[in-house]
Order: sequence, then C-alpha cells, then structure tokens
Amino acid sequence: MFLVTGATGKVGREAVDQLLALGHPVRALSRNPEEANLPAGVEVAAGSPADPASLAAAFDGVAAALVVLSGDVAGEAANVAAAARAAGTSQIVLLSSAGIEHPLPHSISQEHRASEVAIEESGVPWTFLRPGPFHANTSWWIRTVRETDSVRCWIGNNPGAPIDEYDIASVAVVALTQNGHLGKSYLLTGPETLTSEDQARILGEVLGRDLEFSVAPPEEVVDVFTGITGDRPAAETNVAALRSPEVPWAKPTRAVRDLTGREPRPYRRWAVENAALFD
Repeated sequence: MFLVTGATGKVGREAVDQLLALGHPVRALSRNPEEANLPAGVEVAAGSPADPASLAAAFDGVAAALVVLSGDVAGEAANVAAAARAAGTSQIVLLSSAGIEHPLPHSISQEHRASEVAIEESGVPWTFLRPGPFHANTSWWIRTVRETDSVRCWIGNNPGAPIDEYDIASVAVVALTQNGHLGKSYLLTGPETLTSEDQARILGEVLGRDLEFSVAPPEEVVDVFTGITGDRPAAETNVAALRSPEVPWAKPTRAVRDLTGREPRPYRRWAVENAALFD
C-alpha cells in the first residue's frame, strides 16, 4: 500500500494516477474525503498531516508514502515522521523545495529544510525531491490574461528551468517503486531555460494573443507577501532569493531524465493542455 498526502493537489493527484496505472494499491489522505473526487480504487482516508490523530490510521499497513505538505511544513513533517516510524513504514518520499540549495538564506528554504531534518531524525528511510518553480505557477497570470491580455510577473525575469508537475510525480513514483533511491536528494527542473517573459510569449502564442509583459517592482511584491503572511523580513528575503540570478534551478538538471528514462515536459505542452484556464 502506498500513501499519498496532498492527493488532491497538482503533484499528489498525478502521483495517484500514475501509481494506479502501474497496478499499485493507493491510499490518499484528504481533509475532505467526500470532495476529493479521486479515481475509483483509491482508498481515501480522512485527515491531514496537521492532525496527528488521523495519521496513525492513515499509515497503518503502508509500505511507503509520498508526503506533500502545506502550511507549517516543519510541524507537519514531524507528525508524519512519527506516524511513519510507529507504523514501520519503509520509506518517505518528501516533496521538498529546490530553495534549500539556494545560496541566499530565506524563510522558504529554512522551512523546507526543517521538514527534511524532522524526517531524517525520525530514522525512517527517506528520499527528498527538490523541484524548482512549477509550470502551473503561471496560472497566477489567469486574471490579468483574461481581463487585460497582460502578464504581471512577481518573481522577476531571470532565466530558470521550470518543471511540470507530471514530471515531479513521475520521479516520485520511481522513487517509491524502484530500488536505489533511499537517502538521496534530487534537484528537479524542466528541460529548458526560460525567462518569465519567454513563458508569457509561449503562452500568448498558444492562446493566439499578444500578451503584454511587465515585472512588478520588488517593493510591491514584498508588500503583497507581507499582507499574506504578516512577516515583512521573511517576505524581503524570499523576494530577494526568487529574483536572484543564482537560483539553483537556473539551468536544467538531468534528474528527471535519469530517473524516468524520458525527457521532461516542456512549458509549451503545459500551456496547450491548460489554455482553457486563460480564456
């Protein structure tokens, strides 16, 4: 039995589908099982990584788990690690972040590294997946594309190699179902180096529209992030890290190719498959 937390999210749902396609039994942890809308054959368990009481039942009989966290990721990771250890689970595959490998300290990297440490210290064998920005992050542009044929970018315009959620899930499934991945961390990227402006151009070509591109000034983005979290120092370090030319995902890595045996999906494919979101 494989457990997937965050099973209704972008990576978790893809992993559920791929595990099922390979014939594996899957249990999905969901805060709202009646609304999960998961495929037939998936065992849905009520609960979340933030609720330790729900995790004992969720991990019962589980051989390995794909763990996708949100909110207090360090606290949730500690809960998951304790439940996995108690259940005798043989592996945790954690969806972490490439930000951990960033040379600039910032709260995103610190939070995700704390989640990794919680799992390392539990003694449960682990594999860490560290993806850079997702292709789906450009869904942040939906409103302005719909309303004004424009893209307002928050993360700057430095080159990077964003990754498709399908590819992250594919690596997770390989790590869960094949030998040789315990104790390893994988920096995951897509196949091509693109700026945000390149992505906006590709999206416009797919939509058949000329999208105006602009970059929000850092102080505007810091204000937005501070409004969400209430933590201005953290917002400042996160914005500086995201806009740094030294991001770990600046160039494509080979991890997806090496683990799955195929090329990662390009951004254009994501844009084609999700064009209806922008209409």
